Amino acid sequence: MEQLEKYRQLVQQVLAEHNKNKPSYGDIEQFTIVDTQNDRYQLGTVGWDGDRCVFRCLIHIDIKGDQIWIQYDGTEVGVANEL
Repeated sequence: MEQLEKYRQLVQQVLAEHNKNKPSYGDIEQFTIVDTQNDRYQLGTVGWDGDRCVFRCLIHIDIKGDQIWIQYDGTEVGVANEL
């Protein structure tokens, strides 16, 4: 249980750091989804770039058992390197 809490905090810290980097174009906002009950974590964007609707996932991480699963990583640095 102690390891699980450590993983949860670590994943949330990584998402919070990436959430500080705001998109430089359009009227776009970033959001985080934190589901500690099911151990699913996501950073996404939503908004408008001119007349184009923007909605995408930047990072999706699950905690399964005693492992952190990076389901999607749309960053240049690589979430695995940060974890």
